[in-house]
Amino acid sequence: MTIRPVQQRRASEVVRAQLIELIENGHYAVNDRLPSEAELAQSFSVSRSVIREALYSLNALGLTRSHAGKGTFVASTHLSSQLLMGRYLPAQLGEIRRALEVPSARLAAERRTAADLKKLRQLVQRFGATPEASKRIEIDADIHIGIAAATRNPLFELLVGDLRQVLQDQALTLTKIEGRAHRADIEHQAILDAIEAGDGPAAAAAMEAHLDSVAALSEDGPPNSKPRRRSR
Repeated sequence: MTIRPVQQRRASEVVRAQLIELIENGHYAVNDRLPSEAELAQSFSVSRSVIREALYSLNALGLTRSHAGKGTFVASTHLSSQLLMGRYLPAQLGEIRRALEVPSARLAAERRTAADLKKLRQLVQRFGATPEASKRIEIDADIHIGIAAATRNPLFELLVGDLRQVLQDQALTLTKIEGRAHRADIEHQAILDAIEAGDGPAAAAAMEAHLDSVAALSEDGPPNSKPRRRSR
């Protein structure tokens, strides 16, 4: 029996993801007032402090605006803020991801177990078969944390795991770019193939290519626009 790490998500993250999906699919339109904190707390069966934290995050991402005494209103149906979690620039996250995930992919290829490979295969397959963006970004984070876990160095898993929410923020900002999900699926598969082959340099190169792709799209503007052609 293989013991797998317990993956915990804060209640505010779950609420936040569902509210984003409701806004993006048009359930709440621009200028609509969201239900009150008390109403949302009752609907989600959580405390008002959890709702308050989720709403703060939506404001930071530019999806909503809160007005004292009036409530929270939808400001946009797509993520327009360049900041991730309202605090970090994509370039800042990119630096950290390269420092952690390129070497972790190489070590994963050298140290992975059969159980690691089975888990990664399942995650990559689920990513490709999942149409809902809100669920796909969770699987995306699971893939990267799973690669870190395959290094057999618990610190890689801990550090990449601590980035889960900001990784999901970054993935979410790219979901509206046409064809991005398919491209990410191909990139994940390339990383998995190299890890499965036990080829450390190839796994590192595949991860670097994946992060290059994410960085290029993150720099090209808001997720509802088509990526510009870059000069060669």
